[in-house]
Amino acid sequence: MDSPPEALPRRTLLKGAVALGGVALLPACGSDDSSAGAIVLEDQRGKKLSLDGPAQRIVTLPMPAASIMIAVDQTAEHLVGIHDASWAAAKQSILGTMFPQVLEVPHDVGTQDFAPNVEGILALEPDIVVQWASQGDEIIQPLENADLKVLGVNYGTIEDVGTWFSMFSTALGQPERGRAMATRLDADRLAAEAVAAKQTGRGPRVLYFLRFSEGMEVQGAGTFNEEYVRLVGAENVSSEVEGLAKVDLEQVLDWDPDVIVLGNFDAAMPGDIYGDRRWRDVAAVKDKRVYRAPLGGYRWDPPSHESPLMWTWLSQIAFPDGTDGGLRDKIVDDYKYFYGHTPTQSEIDTILWKDANGGSADYDQFSA
Repeated sequence: MDSPPEALPRRTLLKGAVALGGVALLPACGSDDSSAGAIVLEDQRGKKLSLDGPAQRIVTLPMPAASIMIAVDQTAEHLVGIHDASWAAAKQSILGTMFPQVLEVPHDVGTQDFAPNVEGILALEPDIVVQWASQGDEIIQPLENADLKVLGVNYGTIEDVGTWFSMFSTALGQPERGRAMATRLDADRLAAEAVAAKQTGRGPRVLYFLRFSEGMEVQGAGTFNEEYVRLVGAENVSSEVEGLAKVDLEQVLDWDPDVIVLGNFDAAMPGDIYGDRRWRDVAAVKDKRVYRAPLGGYRWDPPSHESPLMWTWLSQIAFPDGTDGGLRDKIVDDYKYFYGHTPTQSEIDTILWKDANGGSADYDQFSA
C-alpha cells in the first residue's frame, strides 16, 4: 500500500462559514472564459495558469487525484500519466474494474517521494500536471522549468476536496459538474449530521489506525479522521495526541477503545488483531468490534468524493441498529453518479471487505 504525503493538517473540516457548495464557486479556483475559448485556473498556491481549451491530456502525481479526476470526468480517457501509488490503488480496488483502461496508463511519472520524472512526463505531452503544492518547491520547479503547466494542490480536508472538484472540472471544461459534486457533498454532510443528532447516549470510543502492520500510527487531534469520528457522534480516543502519531501497544491498552478501525494504507485485517493474544483485554477485541475500512474507487478513510460513504459506514459501525443505514443503496447511487457504473452486490461485498470483516460484531447488517 502507498502512504499519504504527510500527516493531515490541523484544520477544521469546513472552515468558518465556507460551505462546500461555495468552495466549488470560488472564482480563485477557476473560471472558464468561454468568450475567448480559453480556461483560466488558479491553483492552491494562488498561481494562475491558462489553457487554450479543456485539458485533453492530464498527468497526476498526488494519490487521490487520479480517482477524483475520473469521478469528475466520468472517464479515464484524459489521464495519460499517474503516480505508481495511484496505479496500485486502482489495481487493488474496484476502480480498475470500472475503468480497466486506467491500468494501461503509464505510472512511472514520479518517485515514491513524488519527485517528478520530468523527461517521462514531457514525453506524455500533458496539457496540465497535477502536483503537490504542500511538499515544497523542489518537486514543482523542475516541472515548471520544463515549461509544463502545473496545478499545485493541497490536501487534508473536505474543503480541499471541494476545491479539487472546482479546479478539475474547470480544467476539463465542465465547471457545472464540479459545482454539482460540491453541492452533493455538502448535502451528504448535512445528512450525516442529522443522523448523528438522533443518536442517544455516549458514543463509542473509536481508534483509527492509519497504519498497523509495520508500526502503529494513529490520527489524533485536528485530523480529518478525528473530524468524521466526531461527525457521526463517536469519540476519537487518540485525540490527546496531535496529528499523525506513532503509538505502542501499551498506549492502546491504556486507551482501551470500544471500536478499532484499520485503514487502507497497509495489509492489516481484523483477524491479525483477534489472533494476537496481546490484544485480548482490549474492549474492541473482546467485543469483536475491529473492522477494516472499506476500499472503493478510492480509500474511504482519507478525504475524497467517497468520504460520505465512510461516514454512513462508520455511523452504522458505531451505532448498529440491524440495518445498513442505506449504505448499499448509497454505494449504488454514488457509483452511478461518480463513475457511471452500477456495482453488483458481489462488488459491494468486496468494497466492504465482507469476508475480512465477517467475524466482527454486527457486520451482518451490511449483507445484501
